[in-house]
Amino acid sequence: MTDALETLRSALTAEYDVLGEIGRGGMATVYLGLQRHPRRKVAIKVMNPAVPSPTARDRFRREIELAGQLSHPHIVPIFAAGGAGDLLYYVMPYIEGEALRARLERGPRLGLEEILHFTRDAADALAYAHAHGIIHRDIKPENILISEGHTMVADFGLAGACDACGFERLTMPDTVMGTPGYMSPEQAMGSAKSDERTDIYSLGCVLYEMLVGEPPATWPDRSSARSGRMTDTPPEHRRSLDLVPREFERVLAKALAKEPEDRFATAAEFHAALTSLSVRPAAARPGRFWRVAVVVATAALALAGALALILSR
Repeated sequence: MTDALETLRSALTAEYDVLGEIGRGGMATVYLGLQRHPRRKVAIKVMNPAVPSPTARDRFRREIELAGQLSHPHIVPIFAAGGAGDLLYYVMPYIEGEALRARLERGPRLGLEEILHFTRDAADALAYAHAHGIIHRDIKPENILISEGHTMVADFGLAGACDACGFERLTMPDTVMGTPGYMSPEQAMGSAKSDERTDIYSLGCVLYEMLVGEPPATWPDRSSARSGRMTDTPPEHRRSLDLVPREFERVLAKALAKEPEDRFATAAEFHAALTSLSVRPAAARPGRFWRVAVVVATAALALAGALALILSR
């Protein structure tokens, strides 16, 4: 038994049975717990490593409790937060399901209806949180949970809590909160002006990955947002994008604009654009295959006409 687990069990014994570790990442370890009253399974996330300052613990708890006031069907709620010895933790419901990351790795490739459903629900969650002054700043497939077709976004308030207690400066000097591959350009550059549009960009990266198979290779230039067509994408990505309806790419390009002012102004606007999309057969998209098919069909018709003319003489 680890020292952290012993500390956690000792501190939480009045309220929870801490059953054991169920997940571990660079920033936190997650334990399965059983709350005594009411009787229910919970997930207890403990930050790695410990943050010893009492002031830091108080700031962390305040930020997490602020996020805990969010109540939305697509946001994983937070039940409690606090310190156990020199550990920082917060408690949330144990979700029976899987992270979007696991679903993407398991396969098969998601259909357009599922992609639209997951993205729309996540955008709805962002719109609600932003309206309450909370920016996520780490939207990625690992933080989007799927349970029986229901989508929930986890870890709201974590970035703000880590900032408030100086966690990232203690654990990851010279870095910023966020995950490479999903961070907006301004977030990656450490801009203090990052706002809710950074979450829009990150969710755009998740949408891109669901459509293509991996996150964007580069930050799209301004022309992508203006033309509604992703430019400078690798050939294999371009082939996948050519198979989706044109409106999907138009919305995607706007969400992924390099300059914040070229993106959707709000997550609510992004959600509205996603809601307006309809899923229709890929044949409606005039990609390279269809252009070639038209050329071949036209040539065949011309040849048939010429043969008919010759035979009629």
